[in-house]
Amino acid sequence: MMRRARAIARMSGILLLAAACGGTPDQIGPPAAVEIVAGNNQSAVVGQVVPVAPTVRVRDAGGHGLTAIVVRFTVVAGGGSIAADSALTDANGVAVAPAWTLGTTIGINSLRAQASGLTVSTTITAIALAGPPALVSVAAQQIFTALVSTAVATRPTVRVTDANGNPVAGVTVTFTVTFNNGTVTGGTQVTDAQGLATVGSWTLGSGTGLNRLTATVAGLNPVVFEAQGLTSTPSLVAVSPTTQTGFFGAMVPRVPQVRVTNSQGQILPNMPVQFAVISGDATIVGGQTVSDPATGIAAPADWRLGLTGNSATVEATIPGFPGPRVTFTSSGTFSPYLIDVRFLSTATPAQRDAFASAANRWMQIIVADIPDVPINLTAGTCANGNSPAMNESVDDVVIFAQVTTIDGPGGVLGSAGPCIRRTQGFFTAIGSMRFDVADLLGLQNTNRLEPVILHEMAHVLGFGTVWSERGVLAGAGGSDPVFTGAEALSLWPTFNLGYTGAPVPVENLFGAGTRDSHWRESVFVSELMTGFIEAPGVPTPLSKITIASFKDIGYTVSYATADSYAGNLMAALRIAGERSPINDIVEKAHWEVTPLGILQRIP
Repeated sequence: MMRRARAIARMSGILLLAAACGGTPDQIGPPAAVEIVAGNNQSAVVGQVVPVAPTVRVRDAGGHGLTAIVVRFTVVAGGGSIAADSALTDANGVAVAPAWTLGTTIGINSLRAQASGLTVSTTITAIALAGPPALVSVAAQQIFTALVSTAVATRPTVRVTDANGNPVAGVTVTFTVTFNNGTVTGGTQVTDAQGLATVGSWTLGSGTGLNRLTATVAGLNPVVFEAQGLTSTPSLVAVSPTTQTGFFGAMVPRVPQVRVTNSQGQILPNMPVQFAVISGDATIVGGQTVSDPATGIAAPADWRLGLTGNSATVEATIPGFPGPRVTFTSSGTFSPYLIDVRFLSTATPAQRDAFASAANRWMQIIVADIPDVPINLTAGTCANGNSPAMNESVDDVVIFAQVTTIDGPGGVLGSAGPCIRRTQGFFTAIGSMRFDVADLLGLQNTNRLEPVILHEMAHVLGFGTVWSERGVLAGAGGSDPVFTGAEALSLWPTFNLGYTGAPVPVENLFGAGTRDSHWRESVFVSELMTGFIEAPGVPTPLSKITIASFKDIGYTVSYATADSYAGNLMAALRIAGERSPINDIVEKAHWEVTPLGILQRIP
């Protein structure tokens, strides 16, 4: 009996001590851990819901499951989404994530689960797998050339991808000769982890001319490779300057061009030509190309120098032939003012060169830097809704260029002007130039393309588009508008144009797009910045007074490249009735950007 009393007393002491410490041995405490119950390390096709819903349990320090605890689920890797971002634990402390949809790119996806009140969390992972094959495409080269009855040097390769562009492995690809009786080895291939399949070899037929090889995947559109079979090694002849000088960070004045011929000097159409940078700091765009069917000429889309101050060399070759090679070299100089022309459409070499020539000319005229400005734009902000998204520092101006269809020959030539200007000085940060391809072809054929591009680029930089804001245009909309900049007024007496009216006369006729934004045609005759295109062969000089107008809107300028100008002589050269209005739409900026990159709409 005495022993039992002592045991009861001892137990009572333990209970009293527990009470004094504020709890019992089985008391439920706050959340201390989140553990994975199910759904970890599984896999599913990209863009699909995982088969096993991610499940976690919330426990306290004593290992008890806690009920009614909010668990937050957050996608932390791989993209994808969760149907709802939280769930409550049940009576056992278990929370099940709402439907987890994986991202559209193959690889690891991660989902974080974190209980309310906890700083620690746990991460559930899943592997996103490629979907079924949806597309067969050319992986590298599509057009080849080789001597007849010989194998092409580079074996044709295709890539198989799913609907989201992910490579699909393990797909059977069949390569079959479909024209000119060539042969293949290894005609049946299986795609690797990168979705690639390469034919064993392709030997051309014995006949000259076109050969075709077709790559097929069951249920998908096939890919066709073409090759020209030749009886002798082709030749490359340069048809553009092989040495030139440009500005670092800008387009080289002339894009490299070669003509492809056979041993008899006859042009070879549709021949593959590769342009590649082999030394120096430069970029080639569209270096894999083919010779033109009519002229045999091949050229990349663009060539521009880097900013490091190194000259660059580009080499033109015919893939598969070790022989014909032509090199083009460009040195460069630094320009304080940089014009970065970016094409939003294809352009002929002549059109591309006209933009490069205009940019180089204005970089020779404007000789001081404009402060860099950060630009963060959503796609479609500029260039008639066609500009890409941007997040970069602009030095000094970016111009988006488009050659497209507008209304055919003789209608609207195009539009040009700033889209975004700086709040300080109203200097253009982003501009756009858009031209009707039908009109540009006509100008190109009559050697008037370059002056027209030079003219329109002036509007982008501020000619006629910031005059009112800079306070150098008086009488706008009236019968006698004039440019009142001090520098232009000081040069006016040296022009001796026989005009007795108020200087400097601005166009007062011909409607919106021409009046108030050009020099007056009746006074300046054929000066570049009137609103008219002169007849073929009539000079259109860029005079000192046009350069002076740029000084009056805030630029630092050089007169060294000004053209000589004599208005009366220009009038004598003009062929009556052959001048025509430019028919351009001069656009003003829609946005302003502060030095800190804050974009604001202009009322």
